[in-house]
Amino acid sequence: MNDTGATAPLDDSALLLGVRRAWAEALGLDSVDEVPLDVGFLDAGGSSMLLVMLWEELNELTDATLRMSDLFRHSTVKEQVVLLTGEADSRVRVGSVDRSRLLDRSRAVRVTTPGGGEGR
Repeated sequence: MNDTGATAPLDDSALLLGVRRAWAEALGLDSVDEVPLDVGFLDAGGSSMLLVMLWEELNELTDATLRMSDLFRHSTVKEQVVLLTGEADSRVRVGSVDRSRLLDRSRAVRVTTPGGGEGR
């Protein structure tokens, strides 16, 4: 079990192999065997630019529509396999929660101007 409470089907499945290949490609590794299963992408030597490459590769693997924020929240190979199988179910919730939170913050930022009106 990983930190998110979900377990990935860690066998020789096509999805696991696809995620490992995407990581190897983005990280410039020679073999999928060099890709760690329980280490976050950035900790494994990735960068924000390489994360964009990984995001593109993972979106092509399945019908999933991942957000970049999904890869920060699900940063390991195991977590990304769970995410892509739909078991993590964050692809739907992440965007709507974040959007609501941003709208609430934007409404709270309104400031009263010295003339008595509202300003930003």
